[in-house]
Amino acid sequence: MESIKKFNDLKTGCTYTVQGYDGPKNSKFGINYILLISDRDSNETYEVWSTNLLADYISQENPKEKFTFTIQERNGQKYPVIENFKKPRKFTMLQ
Repeated sequence: MESIKKFNDLKTGCTYTVQGYDGPKNSKFGINYILLISDRDSNETYEVWSTNLLADYISQENPKEKFTFTIQERNGQKYPVIENFKKPRKFTMLQ
């Protein structure tokens, strides 16, 4: 059964599989996607809004197959980690 979750409700240390996505959608936080994800431990699927990293991955890599990410937490903030993908830093050089 499909349900809607907040990203912060995902479990730290768990790996989730992105089954599909809808978007891109404009929001007050920039470009986002609605992801259909599943936990490796169950067959249940959830809808969650993407984070900036997940949105960047989708827009840059344009995945055609399912992909996974793991939830990590630092200072009470949860964030996704996608193996072999780092968000490039874009510095504005000052004079």
